[in-house]
Amino acid sequence: MSNPYDYIDPSKCCSAKSLFNATEHNRLTQTMERKERTEDIQTAVASMMSQQKKAANYRVVSKEAEQLLNEIIVHECDGDYWPNRFDGLSIRDDTILRGTFGELQSAGLIKTMWADDVPYYITILKDGYLYEKHMEEMHPMSNFEMKLKELLDRSRMISLQLNCASLSPVNKVVKHSCEVWMDEVQIFYSNYLTGHPLAQRMNSLLFHRSEDAFDNLVSCLESISKDQTFIDMVNGSTTMPVSSHQAKTIPEYDVFISHANADKENLIDELNESLKRLGVKIFYDKEELEWGDNWKDRILNGTEKAEFAIIVISENFFDREWTERELSEFLNRQNRNGQKLILPILHNITVQQLKDKYPMVADIQAIDSSKYTCDQIALLFARQLIKRLKSE
Repeated sequence: MSNPYDYIDPSKCCSAKSLFNATEHNRLTQTMERKERTEDIQTAVASMMSQQKKAANYRVVSKEAEQLLNEIIVHECDGDYWPNRFDGLSIRDDTILRGTFGELQSAGLIKTMWADDVPYYITILKDGYLYEKHMEEMHPMSNFEMKLKELLDRSRMISLQLNCASLSPVNKVVKHSCEVWMDEVQIFYSNYLTGHPLAQRMNSLLFHRSEDAFDNLVSCLESISKDQTFIDMVNGSTTMPVSSHQAKTIPEYDVFISHANADKENLIDELNESLKRLGVKIFYDKEELEWGDNWKDRILNGTEKAEFAIIVISENFFDREWTERELSEFLNRQNRNGQKLILPILHNITVQQLKDKYPMVADIQAIDSSKYTCDQIALLFARQLIKRLKSE
């Protein structure tokens, strides 16, 4: 994708007049770019706030509960399905399934009457039928993502049918469902997946269709559903190249996320996704570091080219060489430039622990991760970024 902002490289100017004109042109272009970025982020903020408002009036359930709700809807006219479904379950699986029924009932999505220790009568309530529609409104998906989700949802239904204890009367029906499903995977593969690293494996599975083809194809689709880089590429997301002379005036990243690796799964990954949904340009080592990079140089480069630094300080952060090195780099930049840079987040630690460990950060206003969702933190950051874009 070519750069839509027509900056002029000052190093190519051959006279004082052309240099002056180039400088003025770049200043006006930078103003236009900042204005457009501000508008884009404001639009994304409004969208996220609207989604949060909807979510506040609608209870989101676990993935397991979503799958069970879909299973209930699919089999709502099959009176023998649930006795067969519960038959032969292990104590663990039985406990999980009953608990998930309870989660759906507590969320106001279904009502269940039990008899002989199995669901005797299940009423799907209005919000149960509309649950998937509400989720799509709160988290819009592309055609690619919707089709991938639909294929995975159906694969789970087929897997459940394959695993039912009394399946012999419907073996032909299930086999036909598998064949139809694989035909649709073939079409999906041809439309979207020929460029994916798993393409060759999927092509072989779809051609030979051996006994284990179904399970292996499901495994491939699940892996693709987690491949965010590929999903972004299919959806048309690209990274805009920044020329060397532009990089001197416009930060390459809106924010650098400084954190301990141990906090990735329980906070940082989710925060990164929330920020991305707002169109924020992020230096997150998990996504920025590539095979063969000198990671120390890349990280130090990132600390210099970020407008802000979100510092997630936890006990895992304490006494780690590189987390403290990053903190030191940002403190030096903030002190040198006299401009707000560091945005601390306390993660499972107290203000007193922060003061004891990093007294030089103690006077910087921090927020507590336990009091905000990742979407709320992303919105707080977006407001800081908008102020900065408008002020320069």
